[in-house]
Amino acid sequence: MPFFALMLVWALNASAPPSVPVTLQETLDVHHYEVTGLSPEHLVASFRQRPNPSVMAITRAGMSTRYDFAFGNGECRLMQVELLRDIDITYPRWREQDRGSETMQAAWTQFLTALEIHEQGHVDRFREGAQGLSDRLAALPPQESCQALSRAVEREQDRFDREMARIQSAYEAETRNGAAQGARLRFR
Repeated sequence: MPFFALMLVWALNASAPPSVPVTLQETLDVHHYEVTGLSPEHLVASFRQRPNPSVMAITRAGMSTRYDFAFGNGECRLMQVELLRDIDITYPRWREQDRGSETMQAAWTQFLTALEIHEQGHVDRFREGAQGLSDRLAALPPQESCQALSRAVEREQDRFDREMARIQSAYEAETRNGAAQGARLRFR
């Protein structure tokens, strides 16, 4: 490699800000609520008795951020960041599934499989967004004060929250709340 090219590579690497170490931890909890019925009508009625009968399953996800910083040489920089993802998924559980007719069991299995695919789509989008937040925080430049650095971290967290709300809402519209993926309970 010519001397000039070698010096250019050294200069580019020397001017690049060091990347902040970011760790990402996740807690994933799956919950169930019961529905009951030995006929299609009774099973559907059981869903309708719920507080929000149109929501068959739900994924809730949140992100908390912890970080350490240090002030020196007139600037405050992140030393490390820990992102904590918390994901909760709630699915229905049919109490009498083992006693239902073959037709009802087949319909339930198809419905539940599609519902799981739909909810996994929410989880995947949240995980992708979390990786984007991780990348942005790792590249966050030093600030003139630690208060300014804290505000910069908060702005990135707020940006993440807004992006996730938009992305998850678009996913619901695109899939018609899972119906386009087959997450509809049909007995015909």
